[in-house]
Amino acid sequence: MNADNIRLAALDLNLITALDALLDRRSVSEAADGVGRTQSAMSHSLARLREHFRDPILVRDGWAMQLTPFAEELHPRVKAAAEAAKLMFTTNLEFDASTTTRRIRIATPDLCTSLFSDFIGALAKAAPLASVEFIEGNMARHAVLSSNADIGLGFGVPKSDTSLVLHKIAPLDWCTFAPKAHEYRRNPTAEVWSASRHILVGQGGQEGPVEKMLRQHGIERHFICYASNFSAALILAYEIGALMTTLRLPFEMTAKRLGMTAQPTPFGMPNAPATLMFRADHGNPFQVWLKKLCLCSFADLQGQRSNRSNLALTRP
Repeated sequence: MNADNIRLAALDLNLITALDALLDRRSVSEAADGVGRTQSAMSHSLARLREHFRDPILVRDGWAMQLTPFAEELHPRVKAAAEAAKLMFTTNLEFDASTTTRRIRIATPDLCTSLFSDFIGALAKAAPLASVEFIEGNMARHAVLSSNADIGLGFGVPKSDTSLVLHKIAPLDWCTFAPKAHEYRRNPTAEVWSASRHILVGQGGQEGPVEKMLRQHGIERHFICYASNFSAALILAYEIGALMTTLRLPFEMTAKRLGMTAQPTPFGMPNAPATLMFRADHGNPFQVWLKKLCLCSFADLQGQRSNRSNLALTRP
């Protein structure tokens, strides 16, 4: 037995539960309440953890306690270990989708929320008492690792982690949605595109991927409106006769219902790679069921829109 194994064998594995509570609550007293221990016992556990990791874990910052950089990095691994330990010793490994009232949390940019419409429809049939909550932002990987989300979808290829299961989505292509009777539908040139009115999501000031490509091609555009989210932007573009340039797949069905068409952009936009993320299931029946339901719904999405997109699921 090597030195690391000897050191681990000397530890009380209840420290995993204590550390998980401390990292979540960032308070000795609240962590103690959360796991049903006395504050004195939790303080003793924190002292042992500090000695083991040679790091203070929690440090005073004014009236509050903050995690050290080491503790922040450790947090997702501890969360996964705590969940695995809980599952290992549970006596009930059953999961009944028909009776669950769980709220499934999905971390994804606002741009991609509509990609989960098929998943929500499948969920309504398989688990009629469950619900979905979207967590907006670009930190999907961190949200899944820290158990703040059950499913994540992010752009690019996230850094691998033993606590994550990754499923790539084939890169999503870009287009410009044009309202009915808009000149760009008849004459999709750079001149017409540049002279048209456009909708942008956000406050402006930050150079996004479209702006970077426009700068390379020397093309300018005029924004008539800055929308707060993508769904509102599409409706506004329809109502006021403006163009909206974005990823095709999330909006093409709604745009079609509005009588808008997806036109090619007058400049080359590289496709956007994206990845679905799940926590490693460790035999957890809920995680196994959820991952299967989500991946099947995305496969259905591929089949329904295969003539208009190149979405495909592949293993990394």
